[in-house]
Amino acid sequence: MNAHWERALRVDGPLFTKWFWALAALAGAAILLSIYRTYAGLGAVTGLNDGYSWGLFKNFNVTTLTALGSAGYAVGVLVWIFNRQKYHVLMRTAALISILSYTSGMIGIGVDVGRPWNIVWVLDPSTWNRYSILLEVLICMTGYLLLGLQTENLPAFVERFLEGRYPETWKHKADTALKFVRRIYPFAIGLAFILPSMHQSSLGSLMMLAGPRVHPLWQTPMLPVLYLLMAYILGMAAIVGILMISCLAWNRPLDMKILGRLGYITALATMVWLALRVGDIFGRGMLPLVFKFDSYSVFFLLEMVLINVPGVMLLRTKWRDDPAKMYRMLVMLTVGGLLYRYVPTTIAFIPGDQYFYFPTIPELIISGGFIALAIIGYLYTVKRYNILPVPLTYWYAAQGKSTAP
Repeated sequence: MNAHWERALRVDGPLFTKWFWALAALAGAAILLSIYRTYAGLGAVTGLNDGYSWGLFKNFNVTTLTALGSAGYAVGVLVWIFNRQKYHVLMRTAALISILSYTSGMIGIGVDVGRPWNIVWVLDPSTWNRYSILLEVLICMTGYLLLGLQTENLPAFVERFLEGRYPETWKHKADTALKFVRRIYPFAIGLAFILPSMHQSSLGSLMMLAGPRVHPLWQTPMLPVLYLLMAYILGMAAIVGILMISCLAWNRPLDMKILGRLGYITALATMVWLALRVGDIFGRGMLPLVFKFDSYSVFFLLEMVLINVPGVMLLRTKWRDDPAKMYRMLVMLTVGGLLYRYVPTTIAFIPGDQYFYFPTIPELIISGGFIALAIIGYLYTVKRYNILPVPLTYWYAAQGKSTAP
């Protein structure tokens, strides 16, 4: 069913379903293991060693999944930088995806690093290593989460108190808060563009510092640009894919016109990324390594297939007009993009033959639990606040009106 999305409306239905409790159980196990990690150390719950000092928490939950959580950044660029206001109806969903993803990632960093209370020292510039890329990533991610994403998500939460069932004093305070948010919103939008641009590219710069320990098929001066552009692509894929899943799960109509446009933009960005990626391989003379058919070559070719095929197919209108076909291509693209972001950090990272890393079961549970927390947050928010886009008829029906006034 095709429709035209114009307003945001919360989802009707029970929150505490069997899926909710399954996710809560996984998240609870992750929290308990995280507490145990705090007292027992990383060695007790992870497979890390002197060669592989970064594992799932940093390399997957942060470096990889925050790219998928760049939906707010990707849609924000369209709406605020290129002034494509027709996509504004997606901003609440996109901003929610981003804040949940980044919150999950920041929790992961806290568990990995340990002693999270020491983060207060970031506020003291005298303790900074001004030459550290990690410092820049920390400041930008924290600033984006607390200043950019918090402000972008505030209107949906404050508006709840303008409903009829709340006292007039609450409504007045909510209205005052909304006016304040509108005044600071332009500054938050600026931060929401600058900060993710900085830290997503810097995550690529981190792998450049590894030098020859990263396989030549991935180690390149282009890493910052490729990482940033892939974050944009994955953010686009995330917003389209999650909206399609949400509409299917809660029986809401799809706006294939707007989703198709986003699919086309995603395909164009993917073609640019592929041109840079392939051009870099040719420019550095690494083509022989592509056809060496060792494990690294296989991962590279797999990555190329998973990214190239959807990029090409989504350029075709008939593939974008078919929800099932477009969804399959977006899933394929997402897997390929996540693989590109993850491989240089672990699979193509070569600290020495004497080192081997594979996540332990507690490590997998903690990592999966952080993801479960984000999904729980999504389920709660869309069922309590006006987040997901709907046609006007749905919104009027929720207000007890049959037609527009």
